[in-house]
Amino acid sequence: MKYRVYIKGCLLLLICALAGCIENDIPYPVVKAEIQEIETNGFVSSTIDKTERNVTILVDDTVDLRTLRITKFLVTSGTVIIPDSLACEDATHFPDSGFVSVDSLPATVNTQINLLSPATFVLRIYQDYPWQISAKRNIQRKFSIKAADGSDVQVGTPIVDEENHKVIIYVSKDTDLGNLKVQEMTLGSSIASTIPEPTTVTDFRRTRRFEVAAFDETETWSVSVVHYEGTGASLSVWAKRAYLSGVAKAGTTIDIQYRQKGEEVWDQVFEDEITFNEDGTFSAAMRHLMPATEYEYKATIGTQTYDVTSFVTDEAAQLPNSGFEDWWMNTKKIWFVYAEGGEMFWDTGNTGSALANKNVTVYDESKPHGGKRSIKLASENVIIKFAAGNLFAGEYVKTDGTDGILDFGRPFTARPTSLKGWFKYTCTPITQVADDPGDQFEDAQKGMNDKAHIYIALGDWSSPVRIQTKKSKRQLFNKNDEHIIAYQEMIVGETVSGWTEFKLKLDYRSLTRKPTHIVVVASASKYGDYFTGGDGSTLWLDDLELIYE
Repeated sequence: MKYRVYIKGCLLLLICALAGCIENDIPYPVVKAEIQEIETNGFVSSTIDKTERNVTILVDDTVDLRTLRITKFLVTSGTVIIPDSLACEDATHFPDSGFVSVDSLPATVNTQINLLSPATFVLRIYQDYPWQISAKRNIQRKFSIKAADGSDVQVGTPIVDEENHKVIIYVSKDTDLGNLKVQEMTLGSSIASTIPEPTTVTDFRRTRRFEVAAFDETETWSVSVVHYEGTGASLSVWAKRAYLSGVAKAGTTIDIQYRQKGEEVWDQVFEDEITFNEDGTFSAAMRHLMPATEYEYKATIGTQTYDVTSFVTDEAAQLPNSGFEDWWMNTKKIWFVYAEGGEMFWDTGNTGSALANKNVTVYDESKPHGGKRSIKLASENVIIKFAAGNLFAGEYVKTDGTDGILDFGRPFTARPTSLKGWFKYTCTPITQVADDPGDQFEDAQKGMNDKAHIYIALGDWSSPVRIQTKKSKRQLFNKNDEHIIAYQEMIVGETVSGWTEFKLKLDYRSLTRKPTHIVVVASASKYGDYFTGGDGSTLWLDDLELIYE
């Protein structure tokens, strides 16, 4: 009997030992702790950005942001709320879970918070998710100025710079700036005191300053009244279109005609090609122009007629080596996407992957869409770390350890409407998360499909955009960069076996700013900058073309 007990004990120990050697590859469920709804006293509305994890609450302009009380706080089920101890009046008595109403909470609960500055709440479920909560007052700034005799002289909608507390009010060019009548001027909260009282100020021949006080805060506002001169001389010329912009009230009669220089017949800008904006400006489009061609236009805005003015349209510039026919290899066995002795426009991460004797981006002559070659971007788990097949307009500057330093962008001043091209993609599951991009990337977990990423941006940068992939110095491309004029992207998360056309229509954030650089980037693994992706994910590209419409 003792012998049997001994044998059973040994078997039990062996089973336990084997069980300890088994790796648990079952992933935890990806459940993110999110703010779903939030309200306060004086609540007007809220904006919840679940990607950036921030909330902006808009409240009545009579509410003191220092003593707000959260009245509703709905979060993902099972989430523990860790409040900001510096912002909350009593963090120890702030609810640790979501609530529909403070009426449902014990009397000892305290939800008062100071949101004069943003507060950071941590939501915990499996892991911690920091959220930033901020608030602002719903201030309706209003301005109405007339001539001393009561006649209307104000033109368009005033320009308000809330950050710097400045206002510019336009009036007709023959207005006496020293003898005006302020009908209304609301610079701050409706309960704020303004010194001097705006309706007592009549002389605006110089910038006037007003002290606006409320909630123990005082702001100094500068108000300038200036003569409006014509359309503002704003002509934005593209390759196949031109925009004339200026200041004019909705309903103002606008007549614009244009023609190619030397022709007799004028083309008309139609009503549906003229847009009146809420800020008191307008934009009129002259379309169907020829690139690199001289045109002229004439305009009547309201009662004012402007002289005939000439302009030359931009060239319809294209991307060099857009069919990826030209390549050469240097003495270090690194492939480059341009002809030897030629000028570089495209570059790749081959200089970095060459540390492991790999070229992750090469040409492919097997079945190109056009010409003799296409470009093949293949992600691979090389000896040192994961390397995503990539292509970008710019230059690989140098390697920092095992990480890359790159410059995105090439000089470019034209304004295309789209980027067209052809692609194929072999999608593999994500196998490598060497430098964890964090919980914010819910689509970058092991076993999930890798994703190809292609994007184009036009911007007014003073120099190329510096990119660094080293975690301690990480500096990646930001599609929300204020310098970006136009942007579009495409993400592919499944295998596309045959050549397929794509067209990225650029979303222009400004019709008047002129670009200095173009950025075009393609990667077989969307999170390759974080050394994350699928071994074997491969993207082919061919015959890229900039479209001008």
